[in-house]
Amino acid sequence: MQLKISAITNLTDARYFSAIGAHYLGFCFDVLNENNISIAKAKEIANWLHEPVIVGEFGLHQSNEEIQFIAEEMQLNEIQIPFSHPQKNELNFEKFLVLDDSSLDISHWSSDYFVIKINELDIENRAFKNFISNNKVFIESDFTKENILPIIEALQPFGIQITCKKEEKAGLSFVDEYAEVLEIIGF
Repeated sequence: MQLKISAITNLTDARYFSAIGAHYLGFCFDVLNENNISIAKAKEIANWLHEPVIVGEFGLHQSNEEIQFIAEEMQLNEIQIPFSHPQKNELNFEKFLVLDDSSLDISHWSSDYFVIKINELDIENRAFKNFISNNKVFIESDFTKENILPIIEALQPFGIQITCKKEEKAGLSFVDEYAEVLEIIGF
């Protein structure tokens, strides 16, 4: 199973997730998102990592030109954008399309990857399970030590996405919380 990390804002989290073998490390460049990061800070963090696969995460309002500019500055090959982004077909990157509503009819749509935020009811939905089994889907949820294994066993996704929390102050990260949850699934 693959591991994608979203909204990295600090070096502690980035180095931890890089060290445990996360496949993708995401930096949010959407200024409207509370977890956004500047290009300069993201570059500084990325320089401390060993060959990371960086994903630029963007919002619905961001234009193709803005995304292209940031991607060039960060040397990105992968981006994450909302499924409903109006220019998604014009962006020539490996894409992670984010679905905030698992009830959307996306059965006819193909993408490199999907990121779907799930809730408890999604685990029993046959159509949803079928979609996950036929696509490269990263699921995101409020994972806990108690629920992560049952969710993964029920849905068998291609991967999971963990969204980082902001540091309370410099050096105080939530790495221990992430570690407890990820250890259960073998990371």
